[in-house]
Amino acid sequence: MSIYDDTVSSPSYVERPRQDLTQSTKSMDVDYSISKANIPSFRKILVPDDGKEISNKALSYAIYISNLSGAEIVILRVIEDVDKLGDTSVKVSQDSSKAMKKNNEKDLRRNVEGELVDAMEEKIRKCTQAGSKNKISYEIKTGSTQEEIVKECEQTKYDLIVMATSRLDSWMRSLFSETRKTISNINIPVLIVQ
Repeated sequence: MSIYDDTVSSPSYVERPRQDLTQSTKSMDVDYSISKANIPSFRKILVPDDGKEISNKALSYAIYISNLSGAEIVILRVIEDVDKLGDTSVKVSQDSSKAMKKNNEKDLRRNVEGELVDAMEEKIRKCTQAGSKNKISYEIKTGSTQEEIVKECEQTKYDLIVMATSRLDSWMRSLFSETRKTISNINIPVLIVQ
């Protein structure tokens, strides 16, 4: 062991012998080898949809992957501005007979109707006509797109997210894009379609 005195960096510096980190990190290593055990299987694919044409391209990729893997597709539409719902309404009702059976717990039923629901149903019909062989469903949420995608990934076990983005033609735009912000907050594979 040697002692080093340097008035600029610190009053005293003690050089320590190097630690052998190979044994302590072996248990933390993740196996990235190419093997049958490491080939992913997809059972559920999330496709965020903002209603733009580029989202349809992402959905087409998800259909292809779904047809190969047998995965279910969930289309997530997040409405950031509730005023943009247009002619869509949300009705909430309570079934009193079920509430009585569950010791007065509220059994609320939400029914969403209107243009947005019709558009989502039409999108699913088009997916089926395009050759989708597996289950496709949709969810409509309100709030921040990035936050809702992250919440959805935390609440439901997805194996893949297929997201669309406009052309990332500059480094600065890609650094601050919504897609980039979203993928930095989730821990599942993401396919970005542009």
